[in-house]
Amino acid sequence: MPTCPIARVRSVSLVSAIALATVPLSVRAQDDGDAESASEATQGNTIIVTAQRRAQELQDVPAAVTALTGAALENRQIADTNDLQNQIPNVVISTGTGTANSARIYFRGVGEDESRGAIDPAVGIYIDDVYLGRTVGSLVDLVDIAQVEVLRGPQGTLYGRNTNGGAIKITSVRPDLGDTSFTGEVGYGNYDRIQARGSLNLAAWDSGAIRISGLYRQRDGYFELNPNGAFANLAGTTIGDEEVFAVRGSLYGEMSDIWSFLAIVDYTKDKSDPVPSSIIADSDNPTVITDADDDIFTVEPQPGVTCSALTPSTFVPLGCFSAFSSEVDSFGVSYQLKGDYDGFSITSTTAYRTLKDDLSTHITFPYFQETDQNQFSQEILVNTNFGMVDLTAGAFYYSEDAELAFTFILPVTNDVETESFSLFGQAAISLTDALTLTGGLRWTDESRDFRGTSVVIPVVTDSVSTDNITWTAKVDYKITPDVMVYATYSTGFKSPGFSSDCFSPAGCFLSVEEEELDSIEAGLRTQFMDGRATFNATYFYNDYTNLQISATTGGGVFTRSNAGEARIQGVELEFGFEPVPGLDIYGNASWLDAEYRNLSPLQAGTLTNSNINTGARGPACTGITAVGPSAAFNDQVVECALGLELKNAPEWKGLLGFNYSFPVGAGEVFFGADGAYESDSFALVANPPGSLVEPGFRVDARAGWRSEDNRWKVTLWGKNLTDREYFRASTALNQVYAAPPLTFGVDVGFRFD
Repeated sequence: MPTCPIARVRSVSLVSAIALATVPLSVRAQDDGDAESASEATQGNTIIVTAQRRAQELQDVPAAVTALTGAALENRQIADTNDLQNQIPNVVISTGTGTANSARIYFRGVGEDESRGAIDPAVGIYIDDVYLGRTVGSLVDLVDIAQVEVLRGPQGTLYGRNTNGGAIKITSVRPDLGDTSFTGEVGYGNYDRIQARGSLNLAAWDSGAIRISGLYRQRDGYFELNPNGAFANLAGTTIGDEEVFAVRGSLYGEMSDIWSFLAIVDYTKDKSDPVPSSIIADSDNPTVITDADDDIFTVEPQPGVTCSALTPSTFVPLGCFSAFSSEVDSFGVSYQLKGDYDGFSITSTTAYRTLKDDLSTHITFPYFQETDQNQFSQEILVNTNFGMVDLTAGAFYYSEDAELAFTFILPVTNDVETESFSLFGQAAISLTDALTLTGGLRWTDESRDFRGTSVVIPVVTDSVSTDNITWTAKVDYKITPDVMVYATYSTGFKSPGFSSDCFSPAGCFLSVEEEELDSIEAGLRTQFMDGRATFNATYFYNDYTNLQISATTGGGVFTRSNAGEARIQGVELEFGFEPVPGLDIYGNASWLDAEYRNLSPLQAGTLTNSNINTGARGPACTGITAVGPSAAFNDQVVECALGLELKNAPEWKGLLGFNYSFPVGAGEVFFGADGAYESDSFALVANPPGSLVEPGFRVDARAGWRSEDNRWKVTLWGKNLTDREYFRASTALNQVYAAPPLTFGVDVGFRFD
């Protein structure tokens, strides 16, 4: 068993202190560390990123990185991580099924939608260099943010575990030395949306400052509950209300010309209702049962179902269940100590986080969950330079305890303890002024202990571990100072884990092996018109093995399993253009081609919900003619599975947007709009026709006025202006989770110095 959390904290902090104490104190500071303040995030039209754990110009990074500054987030009305998906090629982000603030994040067809504690995400989220271990609570409100960097493709070398899909790196605004000011914003919108947020910066002393930021948001639900029978008196009840309170305090101090620290405390209470499921409104497939009133925002029983007070609480059907509620409390504290020398920098980041949630929702059946999770992490990061070699190296420790109790037909508990340690390094060798070779290596040692209880098997204990090496190799060449080409080979993995479910002895708390991804990537990075225009193109080819999936087997058992191999390739284009002062045009486009390969009959049966033991075929396998069980039936199930689409992997995505501002009197008027398109994809691995996601074309827009001195700002905004009804998540054959409808509002911002 792992040592207790307090002992872990003490031991790793001692290692951190020893490492920092051995830093030579005779060399002088340099400016190429990992953390960047808001004022350092941009230099003119140049965006500075730390995607490779050192400060670089975005166009000089040989990787697929999209960076959005705080100004871009504000100008494009990007409020949380959900809003990022249209801004990034080959990215799909949505709220987890039946939850209020867990995230389903897929990059290039690689992701995870299981939010419970025995399975890890495939895309890592880092806030101020602190890894978030759970997807619950990861729909982060982007309040007082300096920059968001989105890294696509495996980040196994510099970011480590559970980033085989990529990483989202969020950096908050650092306290500003010498400044005392208050900025705020209040807003009102449809569905009685009320929001207030503010940031107070205090110059505490000559070399220190404090910053406190907060957010409160409340909104009525989009959904109307319309039960019948015994619960008809509840018809017309609004569900899906939102209520979020968040606060973050940070303290920054410079102890000398070399050493500085940043301490951050944050707390969020989210009492928003979970997104409820409803019957799909329409389908081109006649076998799909659709909603009686063709409205995805009414939650009502399926045709022919009558609500009864005699139905056991764990079997209350959709449209009759009304006990939607959720409360998520997350707390975190981190301390970053940094020393900047001439040619050398070292950063220590120590963090502790807790998460508690209490959920009551409906996911095909009523679902009730309580989670109690805590995590501790410690990282030491070193950046240095030896002539033509730039070296980044470090060590990372992570421990997590997660206790989960839930009832999904049957009561179940999970107790999961995880411990991970890694060493990593990456060196970039500048052979000439134009040619650079980069190589990186990361060793990870990880163990996970699991204990599950259920009525099927009273107690199951198990453990998994991995001793993993991930690596990357890159070459980049600058054809001119403004044109770079590069090629990379990189690897990543997702930790082994366990199914949280136990519905039968054969499918009880099954373990899954680690998921691995090897990626080849080639890219072009260009800028022209004195930096006022950029155009980037990327091609990638991924070998994806041992995919960890959640699926319902042909025998009706919901569990986790590994699903053979898949091949994913795609193209991504991004551009930005400032043709005249005040006009910013931007966009992206992506193509994705993903297919399964090398499946066994058992894996194919799980993917398609076919039962190779009984001969029952899955909903997408309408072409099977063989009678099972038989070898011919197995072959046709494999053929059917190889023809499935990977879920949450749309073939086409695109965005075209602009922002324009011009002076008027004692201020300026601004307006802008985004048009986004996304082709159809499936939300479930078995590709049942009722899970076909059709986002189509959506439009967001904003317009407003700001004063010349930036003290006042008024913004009118609207999202999904065409009021397109669609969904991004699905369970069962026709139960879906709607995306937000048309929303609009007005926000008033202000600043006092």
